[in-house]
Amino acid sequence: QYMLGIADSTARVAGVVGWIDFERPDHIRHLERFAQHEKFRSVRPMIQDIADDDWMLRPDLDWAFRALIDHGVAFDALGFPRHLDRFVTLFERYPELRVIVDHCMKPQIADQGFDAWAPGIARIASESGAYCKLSGLVTEASENWTPDDLKPYVDHVLESFGPERVVWGSDWPVCTLHATYDQWIEATDLLLAGLGADERAAILGGNAVRFYRLDVTGTD
Repeated sequence: QYMLGIADSTARVAGVVGWIDFERPDHIRHLERFAQHEKFRSVRPMIQDIADDDWMLRPDLDWAFRALIDHGVAFDALGFPRHLDRFVTLFERYPELRVIVDHCMKPQIADQGFDAWAPGIARIASESGAYCKLSGLVTEASENWTPDDLKPYVDHVLESFGPERVVWGSDWPVCTLHATYDQWIEATDLLLAGLGADERAAILGGNAVRFYRLDVTGTD
């Protein structure tokens, strides 16, 4: 509610990704209220912090996913590579759910985790209509990361989802654990250098507008 209040006060906030308690069916009243707000776009349960890796597949959470579909609210999928197969199952169960994968599902770059991550993210891309958020990579890399460390992961996301389903994100201020905002911007420019101008523009803004159904009329 606080974030929606900020959104009400400025056109610079085009949309809000919020939260409801999936374990409390009575929270449908909050979802119904939030869904009426023109800038409430998605929900993101903190699955990465939940001990039960199968949490998202629990039958008692069915009401929440169906309510998102019914109210036209998207789902931000936040997890780790160990959750990839579960997310594939979840998205098969709810094919009408509009999904965006946050932070590329956090590949463990510092630990050379490409092989443990790449097949699962490719399955999500090929077996669902999910988008993927190009963000959160620097915090999964070592503190002395370089764009070359990130490149195999970015290239795989672009190849799997295509430039039309990739959405750039800053992950600010969390990115400052391993990079400044400007450093991530500079790395992004290098990592997307092989794409055309239209593809870069889509990743850096256009795809977010389309996926989150944002009204950016009159904004920069």
